[in-house]
Amino acid sequence: MMSQIPLALIAIVFAGITAALIVWWIGDLLGSIQVVRRSHGGDGPPPNIVDSIGMRTPVEFVLAHFEPVLADYGAQLEQKLIYGGRPFGGVTGREYIALLVVMSLFGFVLLGVLFGIASGSIIGGLVAGLILGLIPAIYFWVVADDKMQDRKERISREFPYFLDLVVMTQQAQATLPESLRLYAEAAPGTVMSEEIDQTLKDVALGTGMVEALQRLERRMTAEEVVRVIRAVIQGEVEGSNRVELLREHARDLRFRRWEKADRASEKLKAKIVMPAMMIVVSILLLVLAPAIVEMMSSGMF
Repeated sequence: MMSQIPLALIAIVFAGITAALIVWWIGDLLGSIQVVRRSHGGDGPPPNIVDSIGMRTPVEFVLAHFEPVLADYGAQLEQKLIYGGRPFGGVTGREYIALLVVMSLFGFVLLGVLFGIASGSIIGGLVAGLILGLIPAIYFWVVADDKMQDRKERISREFPYFLDLVVMTQQAQATLPESLRLYAEAAPGTVMSEEIDQTLKDVALGTGMVEALQRLERRMTAEEVVRVIRAVIQGEVEGSNRVELLREHARDLRFRRWEKADRASEKLKAKIVMPAMMIVVSILLLVLAPAIVEMMSSGMF
């Protein structure tokens, strides 16, 4: 028994030295990465979700060493984030995919160690860490999709009002930038007004109206919105009658929305038949139940 104690102490000491060396190596490796520290009101872009959760250094490390491998996924996420209105503090696609990798690795290590200790099996811990460590990455990938879809639906709901207001102001001889500015002032806080504000900022910075509208089109996913913006761009290039063009699209959009509402009401009617029948049967049973019980107790059945 006494001979086993020195061996255990030696093993503990060597394990501590090994852990310290690994931590030192990781710290030295991360310290070699040039990181731009972001701050509110300082130089450079403001902090985003990467800075908020304290992951800027490991994210920059992943980007510095593995960006070519992650480039395709970063481009896909970049497009999703553009369609989603640049959520999470304006994080880019490359930063976001690197953050997913870092969180997955942290989840793998942490959960793998916890499950390994709980189960007493190294293989069980590795498997559990590998499976559960992917949950953060999957979750935040789905969140990006949800942000994109939610913004698309909100823009689709707000666009008819935008189009009607632009048509009215155009009929009153307003210019296109004036019509856009009037909408931004009339509907503050809406998603569509945010996009219009960005378009007006592009124009104010010297971008032509056609180029600003093309940028607006690239940020949209709703088919009806893209169709109208393309028509406006074509009208600006060809010099056609913008008012008549917008009026025709507004009329077509109202008709499509009426058709969509009519189809939805027909589907609702079909879906409500069965619940309505079940409610009627339940009411009949409640009304007739006392009479049925009385007849059964009197020996009629």
